[in-house]
Amino acid sequence: MNKMVCAACAAAAAAGAAFADLPRLDSSEFDYRYDMNSLLPGAEDLDGDGAADFTYASAGNGALTLGTGEDAGSMVLNSTGSGDNAFFMSSADSGAGGAWRRSGIGLDTGYTLEVCLKVSQCAQQDGALALNASVAGSTINGWLRFYADKIKWSNDETNLDATVYHTYRLVRSAGSAVHSVYIDGVLWKDNLGNGFTASGLNRLLIGDAGGYYGGRASVAYMRFHKGAYAPPIPSGKWSGEFVRSYEMSAGDQRFVGSTAGGSDWSGSIGQGAVVVQNGVLLVTAEGTTAWWKANDSVWSADIGPDTAYTVEFKAKVNRRWSGTQANRDLAFQFICGNPRDSAVFYIGASGVYWEPATIGALTALSAEANTNAWHTFRIAYSGASQNGCSFVYTLWRDGEVIGTGLKGSVAYNQYASSGFPNLLRFGVVSSTTVGGSFDIDYLRWTTDGAWDYCDAPKGLIITVR
Repeated sequence: MNKMVCAACAAAAAAGAAFADLPRLDSSEFDYRYDMNSLLPGAEDLDGDGAADFTYASAGNGALTLGTGEDAGSMVLNSTGSGDNAFFMSSADSGAGGAWRRSGIGLDTGYTLEVCLKVSQCAQQDGALALNASVAGSTINGWLRFYADKIKWSNDETNLDATVYHTYRLVRSAGSAVHSVYIDGVLWKDNLGNGFTASGLNRLLIGDAGGYYGGRASVAYMRFHKGAYAPPIPSGKWSGEFVRSYEMSAGDQRFVGSTAGGSDWSGSIGQGAVVVQNGVLLVTAEGTTAWWKANDSVWSADIGPDTAYTVEFKAKVNRRWSGTQANRDLAFQFICGNPRDSAVFYIGASGVYWEPATIGALTALSAEANTNAWHTFRIAYSGASQNGCSFVYTLWRDGEVIGTGLKGSVAYNQYASSGFPNLLRFGVVSSTTVGGSFDIDYLRWTTDGAWDYCDAPKGLIITVR
């Protein structure tokens, strides 16, 4: 389960048995898909009725634009000032266009609505923006409100880091007066009644239409479909099936020696570092360096700007180096990336840390200790698209998601001339900031997709060291 959503999700899922039998459908197959890559919804006519599917407003200091930089591929709604309005609305009873109304969605059909978005700033007590769906003849509205640290449906809310991209799915079953809401594919709440004051209109709206909401949000996509559908079961893959695998076998000359690496790897083992390999790579680098970089022949040759990939390794932190900076209680650094983005994170004695946009500025993803026990870490990069949210990372620790929708550290692009950021590198890469002692049991990666964590198949014999 995604720990970033809420501990109550499991209980909510148990209570929502009525929705357990819904058919599953990926939103990439929905009839109406607004993916914000090159056009705003107000410029599209997916239902072919000769009019734009959405009316829109950008009043006061509000702004509706296609994102640039780290928001590329998203629609940015910015209504951070007093009296701002920024919204898109489809098929109000008196509105232009007709995608929502002409889709055939009604009380007897139900609907499924999914968005992928993040909130950069929340400037109003009622939230940064709202998502509203209603059908003709009903007094029950689907109405989600988004904040930087939570989402709300009427009086129901959950704590959530909404400053990173998440997928939110709103489902209303045929003939039903209740809704269910999924966050990142996990059922958050079932049997939800009215989300807000009923409008009685047949419409779909996203943003701030009346000055009640304010903030800055980036919407990667918005999609809807007639009928009620649960999210697809995540596609997992056991790392033993990955394309490349380094099991640290004894006598493997690619990781040991006076310098790091062989045909597949290069790097540096600093004076005083201890490196031993006998089925496990044992590294002690306190006050020195010991790092490895996958050569272009095995990494860069397979990775392009839009390649989705997954890397998994099993590691144990033995101790921290007492000489590390006080705010960087870290054992070893792990970097992987391609020409578009880079992921930089650290496995430390007391947590897992993400380095987002600025070199040296760390965000704690997990506060659990990593010392004196083996732990499995997996990072997946979405490439062009994973659940519709492109160019983001997901990070697992022992099968649990500790970071999702993570943006890479674009600051590392400045090193492109010296081989960054199209690389996979691990180890102690700076003698002045990190150090310690760690072991690695295996390192595996695949370039055929961003795969969810999956345990080894049952019945497989695994030797535990």
